[in-house]
Amino acid sequence: MKTIQKIWIKFAAQPNVWFFYGLLFIFTLSIRKVLFFYPIQNQFNEYSGVYLYLSDIFLILTILSTIIILYNNKSLLSISSYCDVPRGTLLLPAILIVWSFTSIFWSNNTTIALFRSTKLLEFYFLYLFIIIIVPRETILKNLFKILISIGLIDSIIGIWQFTIQHSAGLFYLKESSIGSEINGVAKLIFSGEKIIRAYGLFPHPNILGGFLLISLIISLTYTKLFHVEQKVTAKLKIIIFIQIIALILTFSKSAIIGLLISLLYIYLTHFVPRGTKFAHIKFKLSKLYKNVSRGTINIRRYILISLIFLISAYFIHPTTSSFLFNSIDQRLIYLNVSRGTIVANPIFGVGMGQFVLNMQAYTNQTLSSWQFQPVHNVFLLIWSELGLIGLLLFVWMLWKLFHVEQTKSNLDIKCSTWNKNHCEVYEPSKLVPRLSAEEDGTFIDRAFMLVVFRGILLGFIFIMLFDHYLWDIQQGQIMLWLVLAIITGLQNTNIDI
Repeated sequence: MKTIQKIWIKFAAQPNVWFFYGLLFIFTLSIRKVLFFYPIQNQFNEYSGVYLYLSDIFLILTILSTIIILYNNKSLLSISSYCDVPRGTLLLPAILIVWSFTSIFWSNNTTIALFRSTKLLEFYFLYLFIIIIVPRETILKNLFKILISIGLIDSIIGIWQFTIQHSAGLFYLKESSIGSEINGVAKLIFSGEKIIRAYGLFPHPNILGGFLLISLIISLTYTKLFHVEQKVTAKLKIIIFIQIIALILTFSKSAIIGLLISLLYIYLTHFVPRGTKFAHIKFKLSKLYKNVSRGTINIRRYILISLIFLISAYFIHPTTSSFLFNSIDQRLIYLNVSRGTIVANPIFGVGMGQFVLNMQAYTNQTLSSWQFQPVHNVFLLIWSELGLIGLLLFVWMLWKLFHVEQTKSNLDIKCSTWNKNHCEVYEPSKLVPRLSAEEDGTFIDRAFMLVVFRGILLGFIFIMLFDHYLWDIQQGQIMLWLVLAIITGLQNTNIDI
């Protein structure tokens, strides 16, 4: 009884944070209610429907409880307004969302355009929540623990699915119905036999691969970001190994290469000394090797492991064309449709969420029902739907996250932000200073964390060149806006990188 009472007291003090934790725990699940959909060729299509996800409910509760807290503590609004959030990283996504709503006026299906634009607005609220309310040391640490735990759970489920070659029976969690003979299931051809890829609890192996990119990098850098016990480090090694196996079994080429790109960025940015020229990297690295930390060596080790697995997966596959080229051939259809859409609507696009609904109008080929999918390139998809204006806003937003100049904080300002050096951090519910990092036992290397999440974003940008789920599928959207928000929040402070 006392335990329940303690939990309730903690929840009552910060309900928005607890709803956010709940969102993190369940966002990977595809539990949803199909409100209605517009059939394409008399069949259900994922991209022509309106849905309410369980994660939407938790996100709405997070936002509403935050609004109530801010309303009851109006001083927090003025406190937050002084925080050094880079203005461009707040304004650009807001303008992009306004432009998305504007596109409703020239969209053929205004309902889908309104739904997709509303989803962007929803995730922008999540973005603001993470930047202003959530980012404190203990919450960040809990956030990372949750992501690592989910990565481990989904990895185990994915490995089990690959081993038994069908669903694990977790249908109450809306596990995808998968099997070698089920149409639409992601498969490989090995020695003439169909082999399904690892799904976890995600709707597609590629999305599991994208999530494992995040959880793996967080797992790899966790010991450097936080002071942890030796037994925790040993457990992390096991977790990392399981996640690597699961990532391989997704056979998501973009996620594996994206992971490699992320690790290379993190290593070269954080561990290679400033001024080091690429012509002398080999000499410098060999000189540094004896003096680097164990975490640095681990990053090198996993870069090498990623390369070995990627090359091995390519060469041991007997039907190389099915592993590499078939997916490219299939996606040429979407690239051609995208080209026709862009040529016909270069500046304004066809409207938010309209690509799939208008595909047949921009190709001479008669499409089958399963071919009605978005172009597998986020940038081309945005250009097709929101025109050149929308594309430039999105690219500019990404560019700002790598090129924001740090501003000086006012030492007299008390703000509820990431800044532990230049601002007093206050508890939103009590408006009193919380314990310092040393007092509550938590320590974060913020400069390194910024490098880590920029590395993750760089890996995501690579994935966006070959897939669309980070823009238009619930789990992918939450992953993208989570990473964008953490980077923006970290740019709140004076970090020397």
